[in-house]
Amino acid sequence: MSWICRAGAIKAGCLVFSLAGCAAYQPAPLRLDATLKTSLAALDARQPDGSVIPTLAPVAMRDVAALAVLNDPDLVAARAQHGIGAAELLSAGLVPDPSVTAGFAALIGGPADVPALSGGFAQDISGLITYAVNARAAKAGLAQVDAGILWQEWQVAGQAEALCIAVAFDDRMLASLRADDEALAHVNRESQAQINAGNLGIAAGAASLAALAATRTALDAAVQTRAQDVDQLDALLGLAPETGFPVTIPADAAPIPPAAAARAIATIALRRPDLVALRFGYDQADARLRAAILAQFLPIGIGADGGRDTSNVWSAGPQVTLTLPLFNRNRGGIAVAAATRAQLAAQFSASLAGAQAGAEALLARIGVLRAESRAADAAAASAAGIAAGSRAAYDKGDLDAVSAVDLQTASADRRREAMALQEQLLTAVLALDTLLGIGLPPMPQTGPAPAP
Repeated sequence: MSWICRAGAIKAGCLVFSLAGCAAYQPAPLRLDATLKTSLAALDARQPDGSVIPTLAPVAMRDVAALAVLNDPDLVAARAQHGIGAAELLSAGLVPDPSVTAGFAALIGGPADVPALSGGFAQDISGLITYAVNARAAKAGLAQVDAGILWQEWQVAGQAEALCIAVAFDDRMLASLRADDEALAHVNRESQAQINAGNLGIAAGAASLAALAATRTALDAAVQTRAQDVDQLDALLGLAPETGFPVTIPADAAPIPPAAAARAIATIALRRPDLVALRFGYDQADARLRAAILAQFLPIGIGADGGRDTSNVWSAGPQVTLTLPLFNRNRGGIAVAAATRAQLAAQFSASLAGAQAGAEALLARIGVLRAESRAADAAAASAAGIAAGSRAAYDKGDLDAVSAVDLQTASADRRREAMALQEQLLTAVLALDTLLGIGLPPMPQTGPAPAP
């Protein structure tokens, strides 16, 4: 009887000890108020290396991109995915808890002498057999999450830089339209004065009036476009709408040397985070396939049980539980895991081909845009010189109002065409950097990439 008491005390102590280490629920209520900032100074500007991003206006385009990576609300939410991957990695390394059984059968009748007692201890050791492959799968999954987050950060940085370019050219477009508005308003006032004096026909004055109206319509549209671009940039930084701030952009887009571009395209799978994430996903699927194959023989458990029967005979001994792979053999799980690995291999190959083709196409487009931009700059400079001469001739009375308006309008069109091509060129070069992952830190690597 003393042995039974000691065994009961030991079981009770183990139960108390195990309960003491259990997790407890802690409430975490959601915040129902927005956390948008109203100035650049209120943003998080401290980078992981401890350096502080300058926030005094005007802000450089690269600094705006860095601020967007730190403060974009969607990225803040995306980084929380790391905790899920880390939890899965922790789970892969945990050993299942043991189980304890106990029984008591009261003596009701018959020739027996004492009540029956039984007890047992069992431990599932399946996790020890699949530990290596499960840990590999969890590590690959965490690395895939981190690579995916880095790709989102890289895209947000590229989007912030593209919006900086858009806002800067919006300002240039507004300045151009306002200058044209002033020049055409001057011609229109002079035309109306000549019409009132009887020196000019109404038809001649209508040309300047129509051109002025078209310019002011374009000016209103440009104001709205700039407001939309500023709001998008504010939202990317977690700023309240209409906060706005001046930005600076590079004067020109430096071309990527052909040899460097070819090397970047050839090694894109080792550097671009979304492709690296797919490689980690493939590695995770491969590990899960191996785990599914091992699961043919699971679960496996070891333990011991014993007790006393009603005739007061005591017995104890080991216990082993083993699954015999005769019928099921986890064929369904293996088929799913194999199909998942094959699907991820196909997805990686398709994404790699698409990334390389997209980069090559954009590289060719940049060459075309660069040539067109040079030609447009030359045409705009020539048209600007002619327009300046026409204004002087009109003021002297050597040129009629219709011709002056036509030349002024043509110059404005050439100037804005050149500006539009400059914006497209800068945006395309930026997009190429994003597509090729140029400027990204070295990415961690996993097993060999799947064969195409």
